Amino acid sequence: MSNILARALRTTDGQSGLVFMAVGIIAVVGASQYPIGTLARMGPGFFPLCLGVMLIVVGLISLAGSLRSDDVIAEPVSVRALVVITLAVVVSALLLLQAGLLVAIPALVIISAFASPSVKWLPLLVTTVVLTALAYGVFVWGLNMQIPLVWW
Repeated sequence: MSNILARALRTTDGQSGLVFMAVGIIAVVGASQYPIGTLARMGPGFFPLCLGVMLIVVGLISLAGSLRSDDVIAEPVSVRALVVITLAVVVSALLLLQAGLLVAIPALVIISAFASPSVKWLPLLVTTVVLTALAYGVFVWGLNMQIPLVWW
């Protein structure tokens, strides 16, 4: 059994399959806290349960595919990337309601860029402007969400 798991963890398909399955299990456990209901009268736990089951199935399919093929061996996970991306998400979440969307999204993009050892400033600035404009367009203009744009 551990040989199968070790072989699956060496491939990108196996790793993504395990992540899909883990997220699916979390969704199923979370959905069990709410009434499921029936097909005719769906409860609040129905959709998360279905989504979790579908994620588990996709994960199993991906995991099975990784065991059958000699796929590309996955590179080791970068600890720097994990820390920087997590930090970027936490900082932007804290900034969103305090400093506003037009500060939080650029902070997210710029901090997360440092997950890579080589940062190119011009593409980073263009990406920052485009993603900030898209976030404004989708959340403020399109969905009419009441998110502050700037702190003042």
